[in-house]
Amino acid sequence: MKIVVAIGFVLLVASPALAMDPTGVPQCDALLKRYEECSSLLPKERVHAAQKELLEGAVSIRANAADPRIRPDLERYCADTFERMKQESDIKDCMAK
Repeated sequence: MKIVVAIGFVLLVASPALAMDPTGVPQCDALLKRYEECSSLLPKERVHAAQKELLEGAVSIRANAADPRIRPDLERYCADTFERMKQESDIKDCMAK
């Protein structure tokens, strides 16, 4: 799924100054909120591109959240990604709070 790859990249390089609107998928909202809170710990040179990617990913989630064929994949992907980021990301300590 193209959306899953894009979201994965987005979540690795995002910025804290975005104040994301809810996507309609609670698992994704929780992940994006925590990532926003923790992303200030990422290197500053990644911020601009990260903001754009995070916004695009959130828009994609929002656009696909109502599709009953895709929604379960989004829920699972966001939950799995959140858990993985708590253990393997550059900001894992913050993500695990």
